[in-house]
Amino acid sequence: MELQSLIYLFVSISFTIYFSIALWTKASSTKDFYIVKDLNHPSLNGISIAIDFISAATFLSFAGLFLYSYSIVNYFIFGVIFGFLLLSFLIVPKLRKEAEFSIPMYFNKKYKSPILTNLTAIIVLLITFLYLNAQLKASGIILSRIFQITFDKALFIALFIALFYASVSGRRNISYAFIFQYIIVFISIATPIIFLTLNLTNSYFPQLLIFSSLENNQEFLVAIKDSFLEFNIIEENSLINNILLAITVAFGVATLPHILIKFFVTSNIENSKKSALWGLFFVTIIYSFIVSLPELSAINFSKNISNTNYETYIQDNYIDENSIHKNGKWLKTWEDTSLVSFKDLNNDKNIALNELDFNPDTIFLINSEIANMPNWIIALVISGALAATLSTMTALIILLKSTLANEFIFKDKKPNKFILNFLLAIIIIFATFFNFKDFTILQIVILSFSISAATIFPILFLTMFKKIDENSIYYALLISLILIISYTFIYDYFNFFIRPEAIGVIIGVLSILISFFCSKFIFNKRV
Repeated sequence: MELQSLIYLFVSISFTIYFSIALWTKASSTKDFYIVKDLNHPSLNGISIAIDFISAATFLSFAGLFLYSYSIVNYFIFGVIFGFLLLSFLIVPKLRKEAEFSIPMYFNKKYKSPILTNLTAIIVLLITFLYLNAQLKASGIILSRIFQITFDKALFIALFIALFYASVSGRRNISYAFIFQYIIVFISIATPIIFLTLNLTNSYFPQLLIFSSLENNQEFLVAIKDSFLEFNIIEENSLINNILLAITVAFGVATLPHILIKFFVTSNIENSKKSALWGLFFVTIIYSFIVSLPELSAINFSKNISNTNYETYIQDNYIDENSIHKNGKWLKTWEDTSLVSFKDLNNDKNIALNELDFNPDTIFLINSEIANMPNWIIALVISGALAATLSTMTALIILLKSTLANEFIFKDKKPNKFILNFLLAIIIIFATFFNFKDFTILQIVILSFSISAATIFPILFLTMFKKIDENSIYYALLISLILIISYTFIYDYFNFFIRPEAIGVIIGVLSILISFFCSKFIFNKRV
């Protein structure tokens, strides 16, 4: 079947399944959404955690990491793994004791302070807003390829989808639904990576690529270095930035609101710990495939694009010196989306990789087309990316909805659905069109980690000290929130050579020090 027809077919199936799940398993309460029904086993809760964590950031952004920092991959993955361990052994046991449904509810029960509860709820909304912004941006990229339209137009379709999900309240965590979603996402990620591994190297396993070589017997590590040199790398992170980023990601992952809430209703603390470890297991399986994706992408681009004639290539008529046909239709298709462009800098009518301007978040989707993979794999990748995005989007929307209803608007009153949906629609519209200049999807997600690491993580840590009062925690939380937001906006004009995505851990430590200072010298509490 022709490629575009297959894409429509696979995407239609994906839409039908997800919309059916959204309608059929519509949650009637907050508790319904967060409890895994029927088979409340930690492994099943772990799958639900993994599928909500493996968002568009994992699916789309990893492949293009090398375009702005090729050293960031291992630090990010280390941060994720360490974050899940913190979640399992430090954060979850603490939260599970209170058995509340949200972080603001936890602090309300702990300190009986409305002002602290409201500030915590605002931070949850901000983190969720950023995460949702990343998912909507991803949806726009995917939909621009599906319908071959500009990214700006595709955003309106993404907005419509998000508003639809908002109107149906969300879905329960029914175990078999999450198992199905995880399998689809796993196959969509693993299949093209295995294909690239078999076609570009002498290895059968993506996890062992570091020990492999290419067809011409060139060592894989040497090939990576040569391929990276052909691209315009935006900037390379310093070692201190990477270390701080890894710690920030760890603290952020350990306190992500839409992940934390999964543990408030498990049957006991032991099952909560096991759920977190199962979540780490299922996330690690997928990360074991994508860890080498940036390198495979760079080699794939170098092998199949470099020194091809532009006009012949985009007309899909290019034959290389080995009489191998190279698919070039993708370039014209993606140029029409405004996410990829070619500028012939030396006027030789040939394509050099440093003459192609890619949105880094398009690399994973483009990979399969450049590598001449079968049409069904290309369609599978696109529909799988959409599935991953929709899964996380639903979790974020229900968290926004429950936070608005329970912490701000209605509290103990019965929610007015019209008012709730109206406010939720405003947030979704703003999240759709809010733009972080030059930020990739993964950078936006890490920024949400950074805010969480600067605010929620330190105050959860401070709850271990019984003599630190709620006023000290409140002012520490407020100052850290102001600092992280201010630094993000002034970074381009003034900074300490530390990126906003990595500054969270420093501000988090500062928040702890502020709370100790306030407790001892201002509010006269002995710590």
